[in-house]
Amino acid sequence: MKVGLRMFVALLLAFLCPRPSVCADVRGYLTTGSWYPEDPQKLNQLLDRCLRGVRPRLDPATVQGLVVPHAGLVHSGAVAAQGYMHLQGRTGIRRVILLGVSHSGRFSGACVSSFAFNSTPLGKIPVDREVVNRLEKEPKFRVNNRVMQQEHSLENQLPFLQRVLAEADFKVVPILFGRATPAETEAMAAAIAPYVDEHTVVVASSDLTHYGSRFGYSPFKKDVAGQLHRLDRGLLEKVVALDHREYWGYLERTGMTMCGVVPVAVWMHLFDKRSHELKTVAYATSGDANKDYTLSVGYGTVAAVRKKSPEAQLSAKEGAGLLTIARRTLESALNGRENSTILQGVELTPAMKRKTGVFVTLRKGHALRGCIGSIVGTRPLFDGVMANARNAAFADPRFPNLKASELDSVNIEVSVMTPLQPIRDYRAIRLGTDGVIIRKNRASAVYLPQVATETGWDLDTFLSSLCRKAGLSSRAYRSTEMEFLVFQAQVFAEEEK
Repeated sequence: MKVGLRMFVALLLAFLCPRPSVCADVRGYLTTGSWYPEDPQKLNQLLDRCLRGVRPRLDPATVQGLVVPHAGLVHSGAVAAQGYMHLQGRTGIRRVILLGVSHSGRFSGACVSSFAFNSTPLGKIPVDREVVNRLEKEPKFRVNNRVMQQEHSLENQLPFLQRVLAEADFKVVPILFGRATPAETEAMAAAIAPYVDEHTVVVASSDLTHYGSRFGYSPFKKDVAGQLHRLDRGLLEKVVALDHREYWGYLERTGMTMCGVVPVAVWMHLFDKRSHELKTVAYATSGDANKDYTLSVGYGTVAAVRKKSPEAQLSAKEGAGLLTIARRTLESALNGRENSTILQGVELTPAMKRKTGVFVTLRKGHALRGCIGSIVGTRPLFDGVMANARNAAFADPRFPNLKASELDSVNIEVSVMTPLQPIRDYRAIRLGTDGVIIRKNRASAVYLPQVATETGWDLDTFLSSLCRKAGLSSRAYRSTEMEFLVFQAQVFAEEEK
């Protein structure tokens, strides 16, 4: 039934919009037939073969980034499938940022397009126009529909996304890269980073070594298969280590003919060792399949996995217990109940007894009604929730004391902090993930991670506001004297009333 529905949608699309020039807001798929079958049924059958028998090697819920190959699906699809299987059925994914290389357009920097949809024989995928519209205003970014239309490195990822995220309501952000220096890849990653949140996956598209006379690269005289494997795996080691200097140095030393050097470099800058661990998931060459290494291309898949912080990760049951404690604390203070009943029936686990920083936030609808807490834990977590619930209700100088008549309309949010970590470059801040403390001389201020998500601010606006909160000029964050500390928060919230 699903295949039949897809075929109907594809035929309807072809009838209504047979060529990109007819429907200017849709990027039409390439019809050469060399990358994947144009027939929807045959394409689905090929995807079935690629994905059949593949089992996730990592916890799928923690995979936030992939590096995958982009050759024809019949050649590299099996390697790519071992990455894409980790996205199977993840309905929480709302955005996929696609980083590809332009094989034909000669330009420097990055290219986006004005298309509202990308299409394949399986149907259309909406483009996140809000993000693309912002990116096109960034330095080194430009709009070029012609380059985007002609390129296969991003298009070859779309059928996999349509299959594994069939139940997700997601949009794509397609970005193609031309030439770039190492410093430029870091700057372009900084422009993309604000849009990488817990509902986003970043996919970089690249093949590895292109070997043979056709590619002008034939340095090996014997044991070509072994030499190619060692060459490619050496590069993957640099990617997995997030070692940017060694990455560029290795490419220069070996002369390795990897096509997606720039998108992979940008991808690497979007993850860091504090929060992510990288794993090589799959590797092969085209020569491994046909045993002809005189003309061979390497294919690798790498996954970026979010680390779990044992000090911060609480279960849903523990989070519910903290919310119960916070609400009972307010009820006790407002209604004169005994404090001894606050903890009644709540199981205090070891994690809830550990000294941990915590904030308690009160909201009425979408309006803030109070927020007090501490980044560093000086008391057991459950005790900190009790103290900060009272403080948010009665000691936040921005608001009058909470009244008993308001309690039923207030929603409570508990944010449990991770330990502080210093960073040298403010561009490493991940909006929506990192809370930030700034310090300069005696001035300081803090924003919780959810501030960026709730306001929709970009990094400059976020930091400018934080500087003003600290009583500093809005550009003070650019000072070499500014100190940055980041932390993350595990947030538990009551359902909105």
